[in-house]
Amino acid sequence: MQMIINEIKKILNWRVILVLFLVNAILYFLLIDFHIKHFPNGRPALDSYNIGIEMIEKYGTNMDESELDDFKKTYSNQVKEADQFLQSSKEFRDAGIRSYEEFRNMDLENEKQLVLHGKIFFDEKVDMFWELQARERLIEFHDQNKDIINNYISDANPRQKERLLEIKANGSYDVFPETVFFNFKDFILNVTIAIIVSVVLVMSPIIIQDRSRQLIDLQYTAKTGRSIYKKKAVAGLLSTLIVITALLAVYFSIYSLNNTAMFFSVPIYTFIGDYYWYDLSFIQYIVLTVIAIYILGIVFALLAMSLSTIAPNFIALIGVQIPIVLAMLAFGLGYLINRMISYGLPKWLVPTSYSALIAVSVLFIILLWKRERKMDIVQ
Repeated sequence: MQMIINEIKKILNWRVILVLFLVNAILYFLLIDFHIKHFPNGRPALDSYNIGIEMIEKYGTNMDESELDDFKKTYSNQVKEADQFLQSSKEFRDAGIRSYEEFRNMDLENEKQLVLHGKIFFDEKVDMFWELQARERLIEFHDQNKDIINNYISDANPRQKERLLEIKANGSYDVFPETVFFNFKDFILNVTIAIIVSVVLVMSPIIIQDRSRQLIDLQYTAKTGRSIYKKKAVAGLLSTLIVITALLAVYFSIYSLNNTAMFFSVPIYTFIGDYYWYDLSFIQYIVLTVIAIYILGIVFALLAMSLSTIAPNFIALIGVQIPIVLAMLAFGLGYLINRMISYGLPKWLVPTSYSALIAVSVLFIILLWKRERKMDIVQ
């Protein structure tokens, strides 16, 4: 055990920690900062976010028909307020705009009306008109959701159709604005990229560093020395878990600034957008993505250690890993993280992909361990 602890100290030395800090600082500002600093991203996203909070406080995590009627009543009352606002404005009266309905149907090709429209939204930034837009969108989605899901059902395969009929039978879907959920999906995808890059950076030198110092030949002169490979692998995996846990703790602490905790109990199928194979709440979905990140982190750690074992030098190691990592980041993560339970993919595809990744990486490291046990010094 002491040897494993010493190996972890070697892996997570101060130089590596410094590199991790610098790399994650760069990746944070390139990939993640936008999704924290600009959330909600402008308007009406801000208004959708605020209305979503209002809906949860008034109606809970689902809405029945009576609650939807109450939501529409709130919209109607706000329309009356907008009518009064427009009627009290001389500019709008002179332009012949005396009701919110007339305001919605303004001719934006008319320069005078375009100026008045911009004055409401961008010069005076009247919150009521932004909120009305957000409420209208939610009402339109709910009024059309049966037609939308019926269109999906007509094009679905038998398993997808069965799942969509379950969602339709529930009756409460496409209810809440998707601002919070989509923001998290963008955030967690970029966090995953940062963590995978970090794991590869930490794990890549684990074996090849000893070879460059000619420690391998010394280790192979004794039976005990040959067992070090296995202990290095264990130390590497433990170091990977430490790195992933530390980075997730930091990134989720930053994510907490988005103030989305009130949405945690909301079922993900009630957010406007995609449909899903499983009835998870938002917090359950978050936990699922964290588990997925740990799995991907371990897979890439095993891959990095395996390549570190067989690569002749650092340049070859980097040359082999870059295409693999880039291919995964460009083509794999979208499915393995953001769409892992999307009904648009076969239900078996993502679980099978994770199982295959784990099996291949574990098999690879086992084969290399057996190879190291039998390898002769002259090789």
